[in-house]
Amino acid sequence: MVANMVANSLPHLEAIDAFLHGLEQARDDDHLRDMFSQFSASYDLNVPQDPFSQAYRDQQFALYKHLTGRDYAITHEKSEFDVAHHAIHPFPFCHGSAATVGNQLLAIGFLIKVMNLPKGAKILEFGPGWGNTTLLLAKMGYQVNAIDIEPNFVELIKTRARMEQIELTCLQGDFSSITHLQDKFDAILFFECFHHAQDHLALMRDCHHVLKEDGLICFGAEPISADFPLPWGLRMDGESLWAIRKNGWLELGFNIDYFHAALRKTGWIGQEYRGHDGLWSHAIIAKRASQFAKTFGFIEHAQQPYLRHQIGELEGETLIIRPHEEGYAIYGPYQALPAGQWDVEILCDETAPLHGQFTLDCVDDMGTKILAPEIHKIIQQGERARLALSFTSTTALKSFEVRLKISPHSQARLKGLRVSPRM
Repeated sequence: MVANMVANSLPHLEAIDAFLHGLEQARDDDHLRDMFSQFSASYDLNVPQDPFSQAYRDQQFALYKHLTGRDYAITHEKSEFDVAHHAIHPFPFCHGSAATVGNQLLAIGFLIKVMNLPKGAKILEFGPGWGNTTLLLAKMGYQVNAIDIEPNFVELIKTRARMEQIELTCLQGDFSSITHLQDKFDAILFFECFHHAQDHLALMRDCHHVLKEDGLICFGAEPISADFPLPWGLRMDGESLWAIRKNGWLELGFNIDYFHAALRKTGWIGQEYRGHDGLWSHAIIAKRASQFAKTFGFIEHAQQPYLRHQIGELEGETLIIRPHEEGYAIYGPYQALPAGQWDVEILCDETAPLHGQFTLDCVDDMGTKILAPEIHKIIQQGERARLALSFTSTTALKSFEVRLKISPHSQARLKGLRVSPRM
């Protein structure tokens, strides 16, 4: 059943409790998950306008208190189970559900594939839970350091590692432990756990403390989607309500646009990846914004993307455009870019000023998608001018291309172009 609740009001606890009581009749894990899908509560859409404000945060945690009867504390994130038994029969294998086991294995394989870390990379994993990702990554030869708030999970992972003679490090701690770490990591992994962070913005900022300059953050199988009706907040689906009201866990969801904005606000840019198989085959890989500020030239360096030219003559790495030439002096680099706001600037030899007529635009999908319409500039000899434009894309770009067309009687010495994220 779907609870009959009025939008813009607090969920009715009587209906939720009746739903929780009914869950006790579940025959097995598959039946339980099916029952989860039959219930939801309405979202309160009357939220403060600024999702980064304290007022917005206060409202979401007031909802948590309404659902649980107490203020949130990280000590609520507890799990009681028989460590010795589950070391041999961990989740999801203990339930024998083909769907649940299959979905999780697909999700783990998917995130390993999209992280694409080099051999021997050093990984910091938060909230490893049952340790399935932890053990698989360690088996691959990665140096895995896992941190979980639940001592039972820490002991479980250590036991499983000893049983399989796998080397890894697993410590008890919460998300705030990141501020006390001294090591630097190639990757930080949140797999099905970031949505438990009571201050997700602070956690995003704190990742800078321990991540190497060229490192990445992976948010795997997290409840981040375009369908989430709020920028962020408590989830009102049946499974989340069960986890919140019965167990006291924090179960947040994020709208994908807000999540990308939060990443940028804290110095990161994320790229979304979705698999075709499995409900949980979804990951966002985030890197520092500085990693996306790139300069492209006309010469290929170590198989990196470079610019093409229809006219002009290369002298070293500078493209010389003379007055008799007409056509495209720049097209390319056919580079993938995440969604967001971007600035583009043509780099010129400052010792030889531009002169003539120039047309500049940005496209994607081999010219079929216009990102920034054409701008025309007529530059007089001696005039201080630059060729630049900005654009916004709400979707990831497959083959971003800058095109610079030059009219006859123009002169230029071009060095390349720079693409920078606007933060």
